[in-house]
Amino acid sequence: MPLPLSHETVYLDHAAATPLRGEVADAMQQAAAFFANPSSSHAAGRAAKDVLEDARERILAVTQAVTSGGDHDRDRLVFTSGATEANRLGMIGLARRFGDARGWVGISSRDHQGLHAAAGELAAAGWQRVEFSLTGRGTLDAQRILAGLPADHPTGPHVVAVTTVCGQTGIREDLTAVATLAGKGMLIHADATQAASWDDIAFADSPFATLGFAPHKFGGPRGIGGLLVRGGVALEAITPGPQELGLRGGTEAVSLAVGFATALELAAAERALQTARLGALRQRLEAGLLAAAEAAGLEALVVGNDSSRSPHVTLLALAGIDRQALAMAADLEGVCLGTGTACASGSSEPPAILAGIGLPTRFRDGAIRLSLGAATSADEIELAVARLGGVFGRFAERASSRRAGFL
Repeated sequence: MPLPLSHETVYLDHAAATPLRGEVADAMQQAAAFFANPSSSHAAGRAAKDVLEDARERILAVTQAVTSGGDHDRDRLVFTSGATEANRLGMIGLARRFGDARGWVGISSRDHQGLHAAAGELAAAGWQRVEFSLTGRGTLDAQRILAGLPADHPTGPHVVAVTTVCGQTGIREDLTAVATLAGKGMLIHADATQAASWDDIAFADSPFATLGFAPHKFGGPRGIGGLLVRGGVALEAITPGPQELGLRGGTEAVSLAVGFATALELAAAERALQTARLGALRQRLEAGLLAAAEAAGLEALVVGNDSSRSPHVTLLALAGIDRQALAMAADLEGVCLGTGTACASGSSEPPAILAGIGLPTRFRDGAIRLSLGAATSADEIELAVARLGGVFGRFAERASSRRAGFL
């Protein structure tokens, strides 16, 4: 069995996955006693069902969903296997509710590959796929979208995917623009996977019809996600079954649901403190890395530096450097970082959003993502800067040697 990370390893890939918090593990261990199938009608099953529903209500409370009134008014939470399934159910479920009617589905380069795959599936089924352009700040522009829709676009249903915090850059979406689109009758599905720990979701007051997220981004377990569904919004199941109000098949994982609720409550309680703390640490990280790159003679910039960003993500782009080779060299020095979202790790293509925001070509191949979490310390930031500074120096020397070889 592989050993866990060394205490000398600096883990800066929290946007991909976070360590399970001790409080969450304890809560899940206690919930494991409720092992019965929550769909069973006997006493053990009913007890498991009670624990499951308590976790659901706790999550709805933290996300400020509507939990009172009749069934038509109440917002719902559907447990899924993770954020990818939640996002797919949100997008495709919204579209399929219209039966044979076909409209258009909107997507942008901010969005995760899972959302693009869902849009592609709808396009294959006859929906028109519309690729939204981004502003130079990495956000949507409602007026540009409305003005740029093709003249022959269907007048039928419109489903739009938005990502509230970009997983590549940390740039927050312009929710005023999203609200404008919703006001035009568009059904908005939000991917809040990177936002749930750092931003107040306030689902009841949001412009979203559905919203997907998962706890492994904020100290919770893997293998579970959630889809918030606005009261009165119908969805069509994509994996039919008797569980989760008929929107999903498969026995619910009670202990994972409890871990989800516990992690979200902890993240919400610590949000103000951690946002300020990580914002300061990120500033130190970025300043240190830019200084190290300059010292090595490398051209570097922080993508989205002038945009509103979540405090936990930095996308550093270095001109003329191969990001995969840089990530491998960092790993050998004991620094774990990413070259984009984990699902696209190893891709030969740079993150699509870099072209979407107009980043100069020379920077696109050298973009690395460093992401912080609740466990990140100031000492780790200093150690990462020192180690990566050494990596930058070696890359600069190799580049200089290659150039000298051609003289």
